[in-house]
Amino acid sequence: MTAQLRPTRSRRSPRALAAAAALLGAAFLAVAAASPAVAHDELLGSTPEPGQVLEAAPEAVELTFSNDVIATGTVIEVVDHHGEQVDVGATEVLGPDVSATLPGDLAGEYQVRWRVVSSDGHPIEGTIDFGVGAGATGVWESEPPHDAGSDSGSDDAATTGDDGGPGGWAIAAFVVGGLVILGLVIVLVVRTTRRRPPGAVAP
Repeated sequence: MTAQLRPTRSRRSPRALAAAAALLGAAFLAVAAASPAVAHDELLGSTPEPGQVLEAAPEAVELTFSNDVIATGTVIEVVDHHGEQVDVGATEVLGPDVSATLPGDLAGEYQVRWRVVSSDGHPIEGTIDFGVGAGATGVWESEPPHDAGSDSGSDDAATTGDDGGPGGWAIAAFVVGGLVILGLVIVLVVRTTRRRPPGAVAP
């Protein structure tokens, strides 16, 4: 009587499968968290420089970024210490360089407010304080507008920074999604190892 050979099934250790799933989940989280941080361009230099005090107004505000920026949506604005806009020229974009001409009669404290669209399509923005004249300090502080009372305008200070590319909510979503995927993989591995192979005969 010829003995019938049953096909053998390769079994992998549940610990090995769980470890592989954990490594995949960690790699997913690392890539998701790191990608937004390297996506945006950055400001490399400016004229005037932050906090600089000049004897006379520069001919233009000039910004240089780490990569070519997109002209659409890119703008340079300048405000005085009352928060009122200075009449600057049109914003010009040439590769990584962005500029706007300034009037020659500036005196006092001013703030450049720039917003550009970086090469990856994400908008970034920031501010640069500077001063013109002997009494200037190079530090812009918000004061009430010319046509407002002494109590108005105290909360008009401009904020600086990027924006950019994805904030804390986006990173949190990536982390939660990775943990959910990792949990599902571990559950499937455990349930598969506990399930008896089809056709097995109880001893």
